[in-house]
Amino acid sequence: MSIDKKATYIRVSTEGQNTGRQEEIIQGKAYIEKISGRIPFKERKQGSKLLSDAKNKMINYIIVEDINRLGRDTFDVLETINTLIKQDCTIEIVRHNLISKTKGKDNFFFTLMTGIMASMAEMDYMSNREAQRQGIEVAKAKGIYQQHAGKGKMSHEKYLEQHSDIIELLNDGKSIRNISKLVKKSVSTVQRVKKFIELEI
Repeated sequence: MSIDKKATYIRVSTEGQNTGRQEEIIQGKAYIEKISGRIPFKERKQGSKLLSDAKNKMINYIIVEDINRLGRDTFDVLETINTLIKQDCTIEIVRHNLISKTKGKDNFFFTLMTGIMASMAEMDYMSNREAQRQGIEVAKAKGIYQQHAGKGKMSHEKYLEQHSDIIELLNDGKSIRNISKLVKKSVSTVQRVKKFIELEI
């Protein structure tokens, strides 16, 4: 029986986000990076290193907190999973208690659920981006593009970029107070961002 060579992949989208929550699940070698989930896994520094280590049999058991940590593009996520499985790696998705192998055999339920969850993660992302785009257009039409600007007159595009950590956690279904603690920003700031992306401007 082969010994599990465990590794954990951790990703957040921006430098402002904290990886602490995900680090609680670390086992074995940790691959940690701050990069958009829209960047293909194999093009990320740590993602590429993980794939290389798996290919070279340095690791064979990959742990992620949630499937959206692998990415926000359905095709790319499934391609990454299939690549790792072909290299005889086991994949564990902690949040949903899913493991790609049970008793050494491929888990069909894992394949089914990861396909569904990857599609949902991408749809959530695209829906969120569309809400942002519409929000910007509405704000511009109303001539209130300085509403969130303060003294620096920050554009809405910059405002959304600044709070992309909040947006991603809202997209993940986290509560306002929980997000406030995770990103170390005030509850009122999280509420304003939430209202903005819901077009309640």
